[in-house]
Amino acid sequence: MKQRNEAIMLSHLVRDLAEPAVLLGAAAVGVGLAVWLPGAEDGAQRLITPFLMVVLFTLFARVSLGRLQEAARDWRYLLTAVGLNFVSTPLIAFCLGWVFLRDEPALWVGLVLALITPCTDWYLIFTDLAGGDVHRNLALLPWNLVLQLVLLPVYLLVFTQTLMPVDLSTLARAFALYVAIPLGAAQLVRWHRPQVAVSGWLARLGFAALALTVMAMFTGHGEIVLKRPTLFLRMGPPMLSFYLISFSLSWLVSRWLHYPRERFIALACTTTARNSPLALPLAVVLFPAHPVVALSQLIEPVLEIPSLIVFSAVAKRRVQPVTAPTAAWFADPRTSGDDCAGYVSEENQT
Repeated sequence: MKQRNEAIMLSHLVRDLAEPAVLLGAAAVGVGLAVWLPGAEDGAQRLITPFLMVVLFTLFARVSLGRLQEAARDWRYLLTAVGLNFVSTPLIAFCLGWVFLRDEPALWVGLVLALITPCTDWYLIFTDLAGGDVHRNLALLPWNLVLQLVLLPVYLLVFTQTLMPVDLSTLARAFALYVAIPLGAAQLVRWHRPQVAVSGWLARLGFAALALTVMAMFTGHGEIVLKRPTLFLRMGPPMLSFYLISFSLSWLVSRWLHYPRERFIALACTTTARNSPLALPLAVVLFPAHPVVALSQLIEPVLEIPSLIVFSAVAKRRVQPVTAPTAAWFADPRTSGDDCAGYVSEENQT
């Protein structure tokens, strides 16, 4: 029995190390393609959306609508996440800009614009990859979308003295591409072909699509690191500080509220992941005389994705390895039923 447990622990260790290694390798390949194939950026950027939709489809195929409805009734978690995303995060972003970038007002504005609104797609992927509560974070998504649309004009007026035209079409397109279409397709598959929804190949397809998404994203944006090293070095410290503060604040709040580990991971992912679909278009429209504001929106995901990959690897190593059924992306989800595979529900253990 001891040898069997040791073998299981070793297999989990290999799997947990393989996932972030593959994703970081995909990022490195993407930067290499951007350097060696100068015309590849535009084509790579066009591939990000379809690849990301495939990843979200494979993720949503493991989402139970029953558990999603239950998660939507957890008002304590929803209010906690909304409070961190829309109250503390904008203040942290503004203060970090004052500390690091007050001598560069355009970069300060770019930092605030990049960080004040939460992500609406990637955070779900990394919640699952790290073994977090996907159902609660999916239930949070409509609030993230609506509140950022309502509050973003207020934030921009307060922090940058800029009036923002409200653009419903950008958020509507993001919701359709990254939520409605993949979620609807996934639930149709669960309904008509349940054996496909729990098949091992679907999980492996999702991870392969995620690696391709990361590679395409770094091919499209990675050359900024080499073309504008000074800009990258100026934006790096405040953004990395933001990620560390967000992780730490999520941990403190989760500890105070006695959240199980999977809920802490979910909270950390939604409060750390930024890169809202509104940020880049607004930077181009509102600050045409300051292109550095738009460039700063491209730097944010280049720093964020590796940070979330590392966080996912660290978070996974803290999950009980012997009793966990299988890793979410590399193994067979049939062992986990409706639950997202790859983590142990600490809520059920207590």
